[in-house]
Amino acid sequence: ALKEARKVAPETHEVVTIFFSDIVGFTDISSQLTPIKVSDMLDRLYHKFDELSLKHDVFKVETIGDAYMATANLIDKVDDH
Repeated sequence: ALKEARKVAPETHEVVTIFFSDIVGFTDISSQLTPIKVSDMLDRLYHKFDELSLKHDVFKVETIGDAYMATANLIDKVDDH
């Protein structure tokens, strides 16, 4: 809806978890590795996050560089959240 410039109605959720991750020291780590090694490291890490997200009904919102954002109990209601 947002991409089509349509108005989106607000929603209310009683309990939602928002997960942010950021690799401490990423700039220093990446300055010591080749771009391919940095890409491989992030790919392995986020692949594992993606597997866990699927297993636990977590919705991945975005990955940007070394940052990962996900939500739980927002897109799909999880009774035991």
